[in-house]
Amino acid sequence: IEAMRTGQEQVRAEAARLGNSLRNAPKARGRWGEQQLRNVLEQCGLAEHTDFVTEHSIDTEEGRLRPDAIVNIPGQKKLVIDAKVSLNAYQEAYEAVDDVTREAALAMHVNSMRTHVQQLGAKSYQSQFEDAPDYVVMFVPGEHFVAAALEKDPELWDFAFRSLVLLATPTNLVAIARTVAMVWSQDKIAREAIEIGRAGTELYDRLAVSAEHLKRVGSGLESAVNNYNRFVSSFERN
Repeated sequence: IEAMRTGQEQVRAEAARLGNSLRNAPKARGRWGEQQLRNVLEQCGLAEHTDFVTEHSIDTEEGRLRPDAIVNIPGQKKLVIDAKVSLNAYQEAYEAVDDVTREAALAMHVNSMRTHVQQLGAKSYQSQFEDAPDYVVMFVPGEHFVAAALEKDPELWDFAFRSLVLLATPTNLVAIARTVAMVWSQDKIAREAIEIGRAGTELYDRLAVSAEHLKRVGSGLESAVNNYNRFVSSFERN
């Protein structure tokens, strides 16, 4: 029992250390969100550097932009995804001991989410790619973050959509990524079918040429046999 208690204390201490590092270090939160995004895409069968790229820089008139991930879609299409983590206010709401503190923290959490949406919409990542949809995906690495914000502010989803930002949690991002992976699979099958058709056409053409050659050989053999028979008949007669 003492060993179990000690182990639980160590787990609690490590969890607290991780939580404090995420709360007090914005860069750590950003890296955590980016890693969660990469994990979701890879678990759905997409390969980095092939099906998607991370931290790809884009030079624009307003400066350099760097979305967290750009997913390649068959047909030279692009889907831009940026990870945003709103943790501190949510954690305060979760740890609140009374309703007043909880409601205030949730309001701060909603404001933080709206700020992320506004900033992402202002960057207009999708406008930098001719073949990108007219929106950018904002990935929030936790269903509870979005659920808490929507419970407090049901208009958040529509506000994001008006800003050309699509909110995505791990659940619906999995659906998006699996759809992209399936499209890539179908695209590969279609390309292979085209190659099979091209190979079949070439094989047919070559067989047709060979058949013409064989036909000429048959005509030559028939002529040779007829000449031979006439020679034998003439030789025997003479």
